[in-house]
Amino acid sequence: MTNEELSNMWKKEIAKSLAEMPELLKRLHPVEFSSGLWEVYRGAYGDIREDVAFLFCPKELLPEMGRIRRLDFEEKGDDQVVFDNLCENLSHQLSFYEAAYLALPYLVLFLEKKRREGDFKWQMEIIMETGVIMSTDFPENHGEWEESVPEDILESYRLAKELFKEMTKEFIWKNMDLLKKEEQAKLEYFCTGILAIFDAPKAAFQLLLGNWEQCAVECKNCGYYNEDMEIDDEEQIKEIIEPAMSVIGKWDQKGFDDTYLWFNNLVHMFGIENEWKIPYFYGTYTCPECGRKGILIEWMA
Repeated sequence: MTNEELSNMWKKEIAKSLAEMPELLKRLHPVEFSSGLWEVYRGAYGDIREDVAFLFCPKELLPEMGRIRRLDFEEKGDDQVVFDNLCENLSHQLSFYEAAYLALPYLVLFLEKKRREGDFKWQMEIIMETGVIMSTDFPENHGEWEESVPEDILESYRLAKELFKEMTKEFIWKNMDLLKKEEQAKLEYFCTGILAIFDAPKAAFQLLLGNWEQCAVECKNCGYYNEDMEIDDEEQIKEIIEPAMSVIGKWDQKGFDDTYLWFNNLVHMFGIENEWKIPYFYGTYTCPECGRKGILIEWMA
């Protein structure tokens, strides 16, 4: 096939795949791949439209893709490489990239596609990595360009966030038994992503940044800064931080407004070994310089 014939084939297959979800497509009204906006709202490595579009191309028709994550030597299919490239473009060094505004509606569509296929592994992967992308979305991590984003794009993005949240809830409760069988490190990463999906992106950002262990602390009252504190030994850390009260068993498994309540209980339900750290992240830290008290995870700089 010529390059033009290949391009036309890919466009046809991608359009066909998206057309299988007409109602969701109409609700989200994502930016079309022919739009010049993809050249304006870019990821860490530039225009992401190809990676987004190829999410919806049949695996057997995908071209061989180069990897952005060059140190990733794991054997993977081209569909996984496409997805990895997109995620790296949207979360490199935990920065927020304006391309996320265009990509998130398509990630909702991709999750729905895998939901219809009944693919547990892919759904978990999409939720986990999209959560990492969402963890970068808070005001202090944005640039000045945000004020110029058109309202229709912002509205599509906001709707995508709400839909993704509801789809994540459905996935968790439908697949709880399967999720509990996943390896500890992956489950912990998954739960951290969920924090961002359920409207606590800064908390997720800090846990990802410190790998659930390191926590740089800054006092906004006196400027005290400590980048060496770690949560790895409970006997030592309880001398510095007063842990939050236990809330295990007090969650109705419906509300997600109280982050500490639902997050601690969900991590407990999954049986994650580092569960003991959560009351300390949400515990009370006292500044050794001025005596001001605050919630540790809110002080983590």
